[in-house]
Amino acid sequence: MGLGIALTTRSDLGTTPISSVPYVLSLALPLSLGTFTFLTLLLFVFLQKLILKKDFPFIQYAQLMIAPLLGMSVDLGMYLTSFLEPTFYLEKIGIVVIGSFFVALGVTLQIEAKTVMNAGEAIVHVLANRLRKPFSSVKIYFDWMLVLTGLLLSLALLGGFYGIREGTLIAAFLVGLFVKWIHFFRTMIHCRFFLKGSE
Repeated sequence: MGLGIALTTRSDLGTTPISSVPYVLSLALPLSLGTFTFLTLLLFVFLQKLILKKDFPFIQYAQLMIAPLLGMSVDLGMYLTSFLEPTFYLEKIGIVVIGSFFVALGVTLQIEAKTVMNAGEAIVHVLANRLRKPFSSVKIYFDWMLVLTGLLLSLALLGGFYGIREGTLIAAFLVGLFVKWIHFFRTMIHCRFFLKGSE
């Protein structure tokens, strides 16, 4: 997932929606994208606790251990992709698509594992359960909210719109879409194996 965030950021068309706020803050303040990702995830854990109160599962406190790992993976991803300097627009779009797929794959694996998710997905899961809406649909709306927050922060701290461009908007749509597709194909494969096993 950290690689997906890094790839989208390296596209030079903006960053992923989940990283909109951390990326803008990293441009305005002397801390890395990974560090602000970690701090944002801590905020999401607090919001889950606020929503669920006593119903917040004790095991989900493990998100506090996952948060720094994701933060470090983002910084590692940024380091590993530092060679990427796309010049052609289609090349940049391609990197956004690939990055969005990796983010969606990470999201799906966490959902399917049914254990501890990172706080960025866990808060969406909590909201989806409360609203009784599909995770993928709530994910899209949540991502748009993060993008809007990032835009407002960019305007307030940097005096303009930085770090959030069309790539961010494309990723906001693609991540939710890819989550749906991956879940669909996984279900198809599972059903096929089940049918073969029952023959």
